[in-house]
Amino acid sequence: SLNNKFFGGAFMLEKINYSHNKPIDIKDGFVNGQGKGAVSALRYGFFPMSYNGCEIIAAYNFLKLEGRNAFSLAEIARDMYKEVWAFCGLLGSNVYRAAHFFKKHGIPLERTLSYDAFFDALDSSKHGILSFWNARHPFRGVHTVCIERIDGGYRIYNRSNMKTNPCEYKTREEVTEKCRFMCGYFIPRD
Repeated sequence: SLNNKFFGGAFMLEKINYSHNKPIDIKDGFVNGQGKGAVSALRYGFFPMSYNGCEIIAAYNFLKLEGRNAFSLAEIARDMYKEVWAFCGLLGSNVYRAAHFFKKHGIPLERTLSYDAFFDALDSSKHGILSFWNARHPFRGVHTVCIERIDGGYRIYNRSNMKTNPCEYKTREEVTEKCRFMCGYFIPRD
C-alpha cells in the first residue's frame, strides 16, 4: 500500500542520514548554536539539523550532563527518528514522545505538563529537557533545550540557533520570558 511505501521510505531515510552523519559526528563537549559548526551539517529527516535538530541536541546535551557519554549525536538522531520523528523531520520531533527514546535505553525520564512542577523538580534533578513555543504563539515554532540548575539560576544549552555558548538566567521567569512552556522532562530524584 501507499502508506507502507511512505513509512518504509521514512525509516530508510534514517539509515541514509546515519551514514551521512556518522563521519561528521560530534562526540565531545556540549552542542550550542545548532546553526553553527559541524552540527549544522548533520541531517534529521529531509532537513539539516540547523533547521530541526533541537530535540536531538537537547537529548545529547542532557545525556552529557547525566554522565552518559556512550551516545554520539548521530546515534541519538538515528534512534530518536525511529520513535519520535514528525513528518520526516519537517516538524522536527514530537516533543511529547521524547521519553520513548530514553525508556528504550533504560533511562527513567518523566514528563510533566506543569511549568511549576518542572522547575520545582529541577531543584533535585539538576538537569532536564524543556520544550516551549517560541515568542508565546505557535506560528514561531517549537524549540527544545537542555536545562541545568546551577547556583544562582539556570544554564540553557542550545538556546539560540547562532550562539555557540550556553545562556544563563537567574530565575525561571527569565528562562520562559519570551516563550510559552509546553512540557518538561527530568529524572526524578529524592
